[in-house]
Amino acid sequence: MAELKKAVLMMHTDRVQGELWKTALLTQQLDVIWENIPLDLVVYLEKFDRQKLPDLLIMDMAIKSPNSETLQSSSVCQWLSKQQVPTKVVLFNPRQEKIKDIEHSWALRRGASDVLPRLSPENLMAEVARVTALIGCSLITQPLEKIARSLGASSSGAIERESSDVDEAESKPKSRSETKNNSKNNQKSDAGDVVMYRGVRVRR
Repeated sequence: MAELKKAVLMMHTDRVQGELWKTALLTQQLDVIWENIPLDLVVYLEKFDRQKLPDLLIMDMAIKSPNSETLQSSSVCQWLSKQQVPTKVVLFNPRQEKIKDIEHSWALRRGASDVLPRLSPENLMAEVARVTALIGCSLITQPLEKIARSLGASSSGAIERESSDVDEAESKPKSRSETKNNSKNNQKSDAGDVVMYRGVRVRR
């Protein structure tokens, strides 16, 4: 009799990251369910037979309850703990390249097994390995390497296009007014060394 596949339930708010996670996890011979509509996860999980609950839940840590501003991660972790089921919860932050220590501690205090950053060509293998290890699966590396290479090619293509646009812009002769304005801006930058970061003026 064939061994049953491990099941993963995903709740992602970022469509691109959700697609990437789904593609990566399917290469690991896992059953993947992706729910990308607003729902109450505890109510959703209560409909499962206890024996058929997913082995792993990957959810965006910012997902809130449909009828309130409360984050669902705490209530989901608490519910699973009360049920005394082996389902693991991994929180996910698609808005960050690296998880801060305080964020990791926050996730563990809520009962999650781990918290992961957004997937990229550089971390794809490592992050998927962390997930498969949690549910006792061996990592299948070859298809992940292929995905990482294709992501890398897409990223480098975008960078080359941006670089080409910059080179083209720089090669155009500047008008007298542009040169004058740039000179003023440089003076201001040198004087105060202030930059804009996400809409806020900050000193370097």
